[in-house]
Amino acid sequence: MDRQKLFDSEHGVEFSGTDKANNLPGQVIWQKVREQLATVLNTVDYDRWIEDLRLIAEVDGEMVIAARDPLAHDRVVAEHKRLIQRTWREHDPARRAIRLECWRNARQEVRDLVSDPWAEPAPAQQPATAAAGGGKGGDGSKAVRAVAANGAQEMTFETLVTGASNEIAEQLARRIANGQPVGTSTILIYGRQGTGKTHLLHALKAASEDRGDDRSVVYLTAEEFMSAYHDGVKARDTSNLKRRLRSASVLLVDDLHRIAGKPGTESELFQNIREVTGNGGQVVLAGDEAPGDVTGFGPRMRSELKGAISVEVGLPDAEMRREILVRLAAHIEATHPNFVLSEDMIARINAGIRGPGRELTGAVWSLYTEASFGERAPTIDMLDRVIRRHQGEVRVPSIELVKRATMKVFSISKTDLESPCKARALVYPRQVAMYLCREKTGKSLPQIGHSFGKRDHTTVLYAHRKVTANVETDPELAGDIARVIEAIFELQAAGSN
Repeated sequence: MDRQKLFDSEHGVEFSGTDKANNLPGQVIWQKVREQLATVLNTVDYDRWIEDLRLIAEVDGEMVIAARDPLAHDRVVAEHKRLIQRTWREHDPARRAIRLECWRNARQEVRDLVSDPWAEPAPAQQPATAAAGGGKGGDGSKAVRAVAANGAQEMTFETLVTGASNEIAEQLARRIANGQPVGTSTILIYGRQGTGKTHLLHALKAASEDRGDDRSVVYLTAEEFMSAYHDGVKARDTSNLKRRLRSASVLLVDDLHRIAGKPGTESELFQNIREVTGNGGQVVLAGDEAPGDVTGFGPRMRSELKGAISVEVGLPDAEMRREILVRLAAHIEATHPNFVLSEDMIARINAGIRGPGRELTGAVWSLYTEASFGERAPTIDMLDRVIRRHQGEVRVPSIELVKRATMKVFSISKTDLESPCKARALVYPRQVAMYLCREKTGKSLPQIGHSFGKRDHTTVLYAHRKVTANVETDPELAGDIARVIEAIFELQAAGSN
């Protein structure tokens, strides 16, 4: 290890190999960084997220900054990391990179090397020879493992898996990040939970900040907006919130649906949206429903949403789902070499976890936990336990439920599905339904055929063979099948079968 320092206190503890001519003491730089951040960020953000951070170590030229808990870590990574990095490099002659870690999730090796950064400083500090000499094992590996990355990948465009379900939303977000015109000042990105809307907003913010221009990008969730607004109302002063939002060149508001049914909060948000757009800024909202389906909002907000560009983020198709799993597995394996997912394991997760991308990643992280936090190689038995835990007992759907799900996805009637009409607009969904009845219900070909307008079993067999032959090479067909399967699960969750 060419450079290594640990900071157990406000004064820091220096170790061998430090270039005194080029490196100011780490804590001196950190104090300057904090002072500048206090002037850039509003008081609420600084006090809540920055004040409690601690500089704990330098490892191979990276400055390791710790957050106390996962909430603080995730928020700082998503909202403030790039600002901290830029500010650090302004004050550091060596222009070192920073790395943010979550102290609560740190391994014992970290705790062996670095005392609690939030504890009262001891009267005197002595260099830890284990750190200087490469840890207790003597080969330097413990110090490296102690600051290994924790948690998920950063939410950037580079880590976003794109495909048919989100490519338009991704292109729109990139244009906004690049300062290109998109047509309206307000944009709504909508779709069911777990499909990547939050990832898109964070990626937009990160890309905007990486441009290095003078645009101010503000991201907050509806919950954070409500909390800040109510705090201001109690204090009879909402000026800090107004100042923060209305100074934004790009305002990003996540989980918009959470404000529905709260007229006072909605009115405040509406006024801030109008102020931002009136000053030439852009507002990007993310919610669960399309503009025409939203409920709980007043006429002004509904009109604002209907006048916005609206883009749907749908469920990922089979190839996107696989790519999500492959990327996450590789991300974990980079710091935990024993955590290797075979193709069979990836296929099992893809088939066994039925929900959107968030549920796929949740299953992989559960498997990581099951495998002793990546220290052991995952097994099929571990994976099967995780899938059962996430999905519960699988219920076999009825033929009628498959038909209802198909009708919902393709917006056709039961009469259409069972009719003798051979128009492609009806034959295609009918064949998809027959295929899924054969795959999912356990019923015989004659039983399935009888349910589809008393057709012969050979019709069902033909439909099944045709879909089977094309599903691997036709992404549109694979996506439609995935949507019908998801509709089946949603109907079952609602009590149907």
